[in-house]
Amino acid sequence: DAQQSEKDAMEESIEIVLEKLLHVTKDVVAKISNEANRCINVLLAKYDPFRCLAVVVPLLVSDDEKMLVVCINCLTKLVAHLPQEELMDQLPTFLPALFDAFSNQSPDVRKSVVFCLVDIYIMLGKAFVPYLEGLSSTQLRLVTIYANRISQARSGTAIDSANQ
Repeated sequence: DAQQSEKDAMEESIEIVLEKLLHVTKDVVAKISNEANRCINVLLAKYDPFRCLAVVVPLLVSDDEKMLVVCINCLTKLVAHLPQEELMDQLPTFLPALFDAFSNQSPDVRKSVVFCLVDIYIMLGKAFVPYLEGLSSTQLRLVTIYANRISQARSGTAIDSANQ
């Protein structure tokens, strides 16, 4: 089947393709950067999340704000594809960079960090709390408030409702 062999060919070079696409998202032509983002979303959904993480995680230390936002958004999508145990194992590979990005001067970068941390928090629940000790009290409050709001909206229960 031709489609399968195309997918296999793509599979072999997924890291190269993803990295190139990430750079194309910065194109000044909106149509091109939007297409690149669409392609990235397909890749992240269809290919091995660990191989995608291997490309995205090193780019989380970028000085380029646009690149950071795109990579953090990729990370948010990738963590959703990981089982809880795998996600716990991966945390040390990207949390330090994510926490650094939380202090970025760009509000867009900070906002994407919040949503990424919130998604991880919702997936892992209480088990994630000790990892959040690297945040300032303000950052922690922000993540907790959003996580509870979103969790409540999705499932009807807040993450920390068990404590109250």
